[in-house]
Amino acid sequence: MSKANQAESRPGLRAGQATELTIIAPLKVGGAERLRKKMGETFGDPNQKLIDRVGTIHDMRYVIFDNDTRLLFTSTFDGAWDPYIDDFATKIPDTIDMIFGEIEGFPGIRSPGIKDWIVKHQVSAQYFYSAYPSSSVRDVWKALKVKGGLDTLLDQASS
Repeated sequence: MSKANQAESRPGLRAGQATELTIIAPLKVGGAERLRKKMGETFGDPNQKLIDRVGTIHDMRYVIFDNDTRLLFTSTFDGAWDPYIDDFATKIPDTIDMIFGEIEGFPGIRSPGIKDWIVKHQVSAQYFYSAYPSSSVRDVWKALKVKGGLDTLLDQASS
């Protein structure tokens, strides 16, 4: 299969430039407890910048369910599937390996077989909505900077 055909066959729906990704996979025995601890230490407001390194993630969620036996990972991101997965492998590989390492059979984000593994566990949404389908994460960041500058200017003018 050519790379173009392979990219077209990736699961996940698109709305404009936004793409959805949902993975459901079985956790290792004891993985839920370890994962909760790791996530508590890794994520949160002080570590927002860690995920911001990717620069294309609108949102993401991790949910442990089925009596601590499975993990649901969902995200909305800018652009195409393959570059998004490549960004995980190059920008935050240790974090991805730490989290997904609690899933049975996870080969590691740097593995040549990682994309096939993800596709095996990926489920496409039946419907996908994006409130801002033509705005990227970077567009939103820029707009917020402009708004912040304008707010400062207006505040100074009114005092």
